[in-house]
Amino acid sequence: MNVELLRDIAAELNDAPEAGERVTRAAALIEDTNTRIAEAAVAMLPFDSSPYGFPNWLAAADKT
Repeated sequence: MNVELLRDIAAELNDAPEAGERVTRAAALIEDTNTRIAEAAVAMLPFDSSPYGFPNWLAAADKT
């Protein structure tokens, strides 16, 4: 989505045109949060894609 569309949506939902001005800051925060989650998932989740990969990871995480 482009920023202008997000501003229009925020203004419409909040019934306050100035609410759209917060979209740029919120988009940056959301992108940062999503990046941190993705990095943590890559670091913590096993590469094993078999049906046993996730349960094995949970068992190992439970021991720490």
